Amino acid sequence: MAGNKPRPDHIPEENVYNGVHWMVLLTYIAAIGGVAVLLVNAG
Repeated sequence: MAGNKPRPDHIPEENVYNGVHWMVLLTYIAAIGGVAVLLVNAG
C-alpha cells in the first residue's frame, strides 16, 4: 500500500525505507537489554 504513494520531491530516494530500519532493531535490543539488566540487579 505504501508503495503506491508517490515520493515527495523534498525527500531523497535513499531516505525511503520499505522495511524495518536497522536502527529500530538496535533500539529495541538496547531497551530489552537495559530492562533485563535492571531486573537482574534489582533482586
